[in-house]
Amino acid sequence: MVSTIDLMDFVHELREDFFECAAQLGWKEFTKNREASMLSFRDTFLHLAYVEEQHVTQFCEGRPTPWMPEVMKIPKDRYLSIAAVRKRLREVRAMGDQRFKKWNTPDELGRPAVWVASRKYPIALTRDSALAQCLTEHLLHLGEIEAMLWQMDIEPPTTFWIMRRVLHGKWPPPKSALVGRRPLGPGRTAR
Repeated sequence: MVSTIDLMDFVHELREDFFECAAQLGWKEFTKNREASMLSFRDTFLHLAYVEEQHVTQFCEGRPTPWMPEVMKIPKDRYLSIAAVRKRLREVRAMGDQRFKKWNTPDELGRPAVWVASRKYPIALTRDSALAQCLTEHLLHLGEIEAMLWQMDIEPPTTFWIMRRVLHGKWPPPKSALVGRRPLGPGRTAR
């Protein structure tokens, strides 16, 4: 069974791979306004770091705090290099991973948490649900990053859960993994 902790680990891996792909473009391209929701690669990655920090240190701990202003107003006076953004992402991942090790049980994921809508309305939910919201936020913005890379004719890292987790990067799949031990083709169905 896949838990939200497993999915957060997957999202961390994707975020890191997408970051490294975008970082190869250099600072000018990394910070260029691409008319996405958070404008640039830099701002999108920092937005995700702030979102995760808020979820893990506040919401999943049951603290109904207002959203940090940095979530939407990415600081322009900090994180002034690719290395600084990378460091921030790694710090947030380490902070999350530390908690996820403790939370990786049904009891811990079922503990009370909160989520604050529109900066001021706290909603009671479980830690699992708060993490699910953090996951969907990541997937939304990683999809934007994927689209920005495609617009630049750059092949982004694969986002396929099955390839990354179940098959551990093996593609095409080994015959032993196939239903009925043969690939499905036109007009064929699994037996």
